[in-house]
Amino acid sequence: MIETNSVARGIVVHDVMLKKAKIDIVQSNSICPGKYVVFIAGLTADVEEAMVDGLHYGGQAVIDHLIIPNVSETIFPAIIGGNQDIEIDAVGIVETFSVASAVELADLAVKRTDVRLLDLRLAQGLGGKAYFIITGDIYAVQDSAAHVREAAEPGMLTNIEVIPAPHDGLKNTIGGRVI
Repeated sequence: MIETNSVARGIVVHDVMLKKAKIDIVQSNSICPGKYVVFIAGLTADVEEAMVDGLHYGGQAVIDHLIIPNVSETIFPAIIGGNQDIEIDAVGIVETFSVASAVELADLAVKRTDVRLLDLRLAQGLGGKAYFIITGDIYAVQDSAAHVREAAEPGMLTNIEVIPAPHDGLKNTIGGRVI
């Protein structure tokens, strides 16, 4: 993923990456406030090759970027609209200043602890920030929050909240359930 502070430069990055390697575009669009994100997938070598050119052409417009080999399969459904068939126990909410940091930390959370990813929101209507919601037993959610806090890049983590026993009304509105 490459996140830029320029829509025009983000579109150039999209084009350059497609021309460089055999990759799939997962998401490529403007995000709030006037940023652009190009989210790609493919074989690791192809993704790495496309990223080199994308970062080069993105230049100073690049806000953040990431490569996650073997990304968790729960990331994509959470971006599309939430993982709706998950029982909700304790809840952890992680809010970040960049899209890339939210994706990276969500992937880390589900790989390092026994939590499930409910939702991953990427900057739309969030002033350029992003957040994700995880669930699991309270100890797993707290452990995951500690791992995320430790792994976050300085300045990229906005907030982490843990709700030990969410009300049923809250459970019904998170994770893409009732909006």
